[in-house]
Amino acid sequence: MIQVKDPIKVYDARWEVSEFNDHEVARLFEATLGYARLIGVDTLTLTRDARLGCARVMEIGIKVALEAGFRLFVCFDPISTPLSYFVTMQTIRNFPATMGLTITASHNPKQYVGIKYTVPTVEAIGYDCGPSGGLKKVRELYHQTDFELQKVPGGSMTILQNPVDDYINYTFSLAGLESNELKGLSIVLDTFNGSAGPELYRALTKAGVSVTPHRLVPNGEFPTGSPNPTSQNKMNPAMELAVQKNADLIIGMDGDGDRIVFGDQQGVFSAGFVMIPILKSILSDTDFVKPSKVLYDPKVNPMALLKWGDLNAEPVLFRNGHSQIKAFMKEAGAIAGAEESGHFYHRLPLGDMVISGENSLYTILLFLKSVHANKGIISEIRTLQDQIFTSGEFNFEFADDTIRDQAMYAVIELFENDQARLTTHSENGDDLEGTVVYKGIAVQSGKITLNDDWYAAYLRTATNEKGVVRSYISSCNTRIGKALQEKIVRLLTDQFKGKEIE
Repeated sequence: MIQVKDPIKVYDARWEVSEFNDHEVARLFEATLGYARLIGVDTLTLTRDARLGCARVMEIGIKVALEAGFRLFVCFDPISTPLSYFVTMQTIRNFPATMGLTITASHNPKQYVGIKYTVPTVEAIGYDCGPSGGLKKVRELYHQTDFELQKVPGGSMTILQNPVDDYINYTFSLAGLESNELKGLSIVLDTFNGSAGPELYRALTKAGVSVTPHRLVPNGEFPTGSPNPTSQNKMNPAMELAVQKNADLIIGMDGDGDRIVFGDQQGVFSAGFVMIPILKSILSDTDFVKPSKVLYDPKVNPMALLKWGDLNAEPVLFRNGHSQIKAFMKEAGAIAGAEESGHFYHRLPLGDMVISGENSLYTILLFLKSVHANKGIISEIRTLQDQIFTSGEFNFEFADDTIRDQAMYAVIELFENDQARLTTHSENGDDLEGTVVYKGIAVQSGKITLNDDWYAAYLRTATNEKGVVRSYISSCNTRIGKALQEKIVRLLTDQFKGKEIE
């Protein structure tokens, strides 16, 4: 059987630049616009980040969209993905039937490129997530031999100015902050040569924060490797700078600026603990009589969930997946969400419109707002962080997907032999797209109970890369967590010849 190349993944379209020629990229845009017509879209926003493959993909997309007669708004400047969502939010107020296309490959190495999608009203779609199946329908049209996108006269293109000032002003208002209100805080900002650097530096200095930048200039070559601050040891240079400058905090961003890491001079914090000051900022500004639902993914550590509950938040488990978690956030009426991968989600109003999505500047400002009110929060989070062990995501690549699956099942068997509890679905019956492991942990209706020897783990196969198993461990202490991680690494390396990758 001939294997057909496919750019569609679970959450977006993504591929290595060398995998697809211009004709195949054009075919992806034709399928995308065929889907757009199917759901009644007549207007597109097209934005890009700084990675090298984006320019050519944007040129192809513009050509296909204009020939198909769409109204097109384009921002040529490299911008972050959260800013691209804001571009679509602004556009949709005048043109309700707007689809947003963001050309990016997020945290992936420089040879990758891709497209993230939103549909009216600025709702992210994924595979089998969104109107008419979302990216499942795009994939179907891409491979449908008798599908041809009809060319229609009347296409138009408007080149947009970078709306970064509007974005910053909007976000300051949303966070309830004025210029210079965060004066007295000092941070090291490491943006990994991604697109978010200039806009965040500009906003944080406006807020009065003393910012020491690192890898600030957007550079699609990503000269220090893949732009992923959550990979192990990637934030070490920022920590060293923080010690030199005696900075309060470190903040790291991925290539398209929708993945965030926070930490101090000693290291990074888990996203679960980061949510504590963020929730303090959100919940202190509103009157909530009953606990507010806050989504978390399977890697958020259980100790953090206990602390969320103390703030009148109800933790709700949901699967990994940016498109799916935002859709479920809206369905569940959640006020926020966090993934241990560094993605944070909020309810974002603009006029009469409210979307569920990412605004990294808002996340950062909420965190810093709490810290500015009480710098002791930093030491509180550090104490919590030092009480537990978190491995960070450690990834192994195998010769092919068959060996990958064998390796993952062997790790699952290891946990079964330790009499841990394994689940692949949430309490609501949602597929978690991986295996969640709990030992010494009871979770029921958002309430967490921990034994003294607890640990948790999450195992899954990568959605955007071939032959890769992703693993994550949190535990009550370093001894238990390290022993588990070393056992898994030995198994994957010795028995299945896996190679550890970023």
